[in-house]
Amino acid sequence: MKLQRSCCEGISHISDIKKVLPSDEKIVQLTYIYKALSDPIRVKMLLALMDYEICVGEMSNLLGISQSHVSHQFKILRKYEIVTFTKDKKMSFYRIKNKNVKKILKIAMEDL
Repeated sequence: MKLQRSCCEGISHISDIKKVLPSDEKIVQLTYIYKALSDPIRVKMLLALMDYEICVGEMSNLLGISQSHVSHQFKILRKYEIVTFTKDKKMSFYRIKNKNVKKILKIAMEDL
């Protein structure tokens, strides 16, 4: 498809462009995904969670970083609604909540 030009001093397509833009809420949710993916540790954590539910201690052992660092990163991922967790006795098992994140990671990894 050929791109159309839109210009304030010629043919403007603002009304058409506005129709295809997502809501501000959806744009904010999209930025959350990219904020989450902007940190290499969080990306590694998310890749580990693709097929597993993992507790903080296990993630700490896997990545070779402190449990407090892992907990902090999980807190950020929860804030962005990327992951969720299930309590089992005293352990919290984390998993990816946002299925689009899994899709994005799979697509991104294909060409690397």
